[in-house]
Amino acid sequence: MSIAQPADRLIVVAAPFVDWVINVSGYPAKTAVVFHPVIIRRYITRTDVTWSDTTRRTYRSALMRMSEVLVGEVPLEFAPTAPQNTAAPYDDLDLHLLESWATGQSTAARRRSAGVVLALCAGAGLKANELLQVRRRDIVADAEGVLVTVSAGARTVPLLARFETLLLNSIAEVEPEHWVFGSPKRVKHGISTLTTFLYDTDRGNEPGPVTTRMRNTWLITHLIARTDMRALMTAAGVTKFEHLDQLVAHVPALDTDSYRSQLRAEVAR
Repeated sequence: MSIAQPADRLIVVAAPFVDWVINVSGYPAKTAVVFHPVIIRRYITRTDVTWSDTTRRTYRSALMRMSEVLVGEVPLEFAPTAPQNTAAPYDDLDLHLLESWATGQSTAARRRSAGVVLALCAGAGLKANELLQVRRRDIVADAEGVLVTVSAGARTVPLLARFETLLLNSIAEVEPEHWVFGSPKRVKHGISTLTTFLYDTDRGNEPGPVTTRMRNTWLITHLIARTDMRALMTAAGVTKFEHLDQLVAHVPALDTDSYRSQLRAEVAR
């Protein structure tokens, strides 16, 4: 059986795919795993890329053909390939389950890292690469709550009250100069370190821990709370909100009276 596509075209598609599967996502370098249709589906439906719908279909077609040759046919239906630029937020039940996930890990080191991921991404809106750069000294608690300094002092973000206890308990034994996630003295800051950790954690029936979903949950929490937009953009570290329409779609609509009242109100200057 052969694949009716030029070899150089297949390499262009397969090389970054294999790199993502093994080096970014941490799966074993076994053909039956790498080219399994489920793995291909996860790759094609990624939300951290800006592929067009046509590109996704092209990649899916090529990779699935390789899968048929290398692994054999495995029945699997794909969801529509339209890009989803914004991961859906977690609801309150999801967050409760993820809190149990974080505190229920089998070792103290895992509990610390899982608690830090959930608290900083869902409680302060940090991106994955920002999370990896936080040291214990960057987190300060006082009478008004917890402040997290992000990206070497670029901004300071107040932590949502819900996650204060989780974060402080998670970092209680961490030295001021040590990283709060992973090995306290680690040298590398690669996203693959975080991805592999999340994949390998002890799991139950809770939703998968995804940092983009956690950050979006934080953003939507503030949109629902009507946080000042300029303050929110400062805390989020952005100058404009991409895909704001998709975020707003998760904010409950106002009833008629509230809609009129808010739009009629005069803003105090």
